[in-house]
Amino acid sequence: MSSIMMPLFDERPARVRPCTLSNPTYSCRLGAVRPRSSLLPNSSAISTNGLAYGVDVSEEHAFVACINNVTLINLRDKTMKARCPVPGTTRALAATPSGKAVYVACQNGGLNVLSRVGNDLQHVDHFNVMAVGIAMTNTVAVVACEQTGLCFFDSRSHKWLSMLPLQYLGTTLRAKAVAVHGNRYAYVACDAGVVAVVDFHDPRHPVLHATKKVFAGEAHAVALSEKGNSLFVACGAKGIAVVNLLGFKAMGHVRSAYGAVFDLHVVGSLLLTACQMGGLAVFCVGEDRMRLTLLGQTNAFDGISHGIRSVNADRGLEAVVTCQSGGVQLVPLDSMAQWPGPKKAGFSDACSIM
Repeated sequence: MSSIMMPLFDERPARVRPCTLSNPTYSCRLGAVRPRSSLLPNSSAISTNGLAYGVDVSEEHAFVACINNVTLINLRDKTMKARCPVPGTTRALAATPSGKAVYVACQNGGLNVLSRVGNDLQHVDHFNVMAVGIAMTNTVAVVACEQTGLCFFDSRSHKWLSMLPLQYLGTTLRAKAVAVHGNRYAYVACDAGVVAVVDFHDPRHPVLHATKKVFAGEAHAVALSEKGNSLFVACGAKGIAVVNLLGFKAMGHVRSAYGAVFDLHVVGSLLLTACQMGGLAVFCVGEDRMRLTLLGQTNAFDGISHGIRSVNADRGLEAVVTCQSGGVQLVPLDSMAQWPGPKKAGFSDACSIM
């Protein structure tokens, strides 16, 4: 990319005002002095009795990928409720909107479907596809399959609907991660820095709409802004790639202070990121100018942060962060501006199996 037409990352301090809990939109006023504190975020730790990686949240339930099983956590009472084994190593998972089922992508273990009944998890189906990423609509599970493109499933009956190979300049792409907008468009981060756009208005006959090389590095996860104007790609050591979807062009990369970025999540006007060295970084998304404003960052957690989601808790909006050996952390986001600066990471913190 030869030039950046719009400002991408604003490092000036911001004062944050939460508007509502149900609609977490934040007003970022630049230039205000951001106070520093010696206090770490007042987070709550929930043990998973194993290494924690990917996570998804449905209402008060969190589904956590823990190597060779999925753990169910109740976020309200902060307790582990169930554990269900899966074949292979869990790479990604996504819950249906109702939270009654969760789709799990397993390395060398295909795509697995688990059913939640109350506080119990049961394995109900398996598909022999090389699933690496999953996104959900109200009725369709969109699965990124590394060698075969996208696969579509009816998330109510768990029936296979169709498959769509992804092509770019005559080459078959390897899908890495996927996000969906509404019930129609899938945005797929692929190898070689390519993003593919797929129209699945009819999930039995999806159509490849566009492909373009717009980021650098290896894609671990993708997320869309609330309006669907911007795409964010977690690119590992390359940081966060920002893509303007209105013009379908690269805007550049933002690096994290805590090493590689493994996961990201958009809630309202906030972009939450999980980083390699026990880190959580929170940005304000300025869609009008395609700008990210840093609101707060910390690496106070034990182990590598791999997964990130959010939940509206009794005390306000909280980030749900998986911290490998540190289990799951619930981090209130009402005092981000007072988080201390980063602590020095140990050498042992800088490795990952992902």
